[in-house]
Amino acid sequence: MTPLLWSKDNLKTYFGRLLGMAFVSGAVAFCMGCEREPALEIGLGERALAEVNALITAHPQREAGVHSEAVAAWIAGRLGESAVLQRFETPHGTMVNVVKPHPKPVAILASHYDTKRGIPGFVGANDGASTTALLLTLAAETDLPVTYLFLDGEECREAYTAKDGLHGSWHFAKTEQALKQARVPVIVLDMLGDKVFTPGLAANGSLRLNGLIRRAAKRVGMRLSDAGEIIDDHLPFTVEGWQAADIIDFDYGPENSWWHTPEDTVDKLSAHSLAQAAMLVKAIVKDLIEEQQ
Repeated sequence: MTPLLWSKDNLKTYFGRLLGMAFVSGAVAFCMGCEREPALEIGLGERALAEVNALITAHPQREAGVHSEAVAAWIAGRLGESAVLQRFETPHGTMVNVVKPHPKPVAILASHYDTKRGIPGFVGANDGASTTALLLTLAAETDLPVTYLFLDGEECREAYTAKDGLHGSWHFAKTEQALKQARVPVIVLDMLGDKVFTPGLAANGSLRLNGLIRRAAKRVGMRLSDAGEIIDDHLPFTVEGWQAADIIDFDYGPENSWWHTPEDTVDKLSAHSLAQAAMLVKAIVKDLIEEQQ
């Protein structure tokens, strides 16, 4: 054994090598982590924001049973020939879901497109249009193995009952038995365009699916708050025995004061927030794919 001679030069060389090894190890670990996380695609968020503008310009009013046919046709035109119009009768007239099916979906991504009636000047930029536009953009620009579902009649006219509100989700949940039996989970997205991005997860979603979503959010560095028990389009699915979850940012303006008001306008939205929502969706879908393998 030869003893080490700890001269200044030896110390400098020794610690230099240690630092170099630590840097390389850290860089490798960092890069490995980066490979697991989808990048924040601000361009995708910008195009989603442009779709919000396009929808509101074409159809500022989207009252279910009144404007359904025209709005559904517009959405279907954006989706292309694979889009399916699913008409159904309600106490408030004919409503229309729009579906872009996938032959082997790992999930159904859903958003409502209708707006609340009786609010003059209400265009629903965040509440309805933001996540509708997000799904349209994902459908156009990604190859995610999902079925896209654009729901009509989410808003109630007076108060949520079995015959008022959530019409599109009730219809789909009751009629699409093959997807239900295949245990395809439903992920509802709502109000995810707010510049102040504070997404949450409804507590009354399916426990297993909520856990998977929270793990995906943690992996991409996103915090999901507990949104409590929410009445939204995931509820008919859970009642009918589906796995379903609801991701919603129900903190819109000071003390939620922009919700269901004429203040819900495009200037309150952000491409960055829509890009973050897209990143989360991609992470969730990736985990669902890996879960099936």
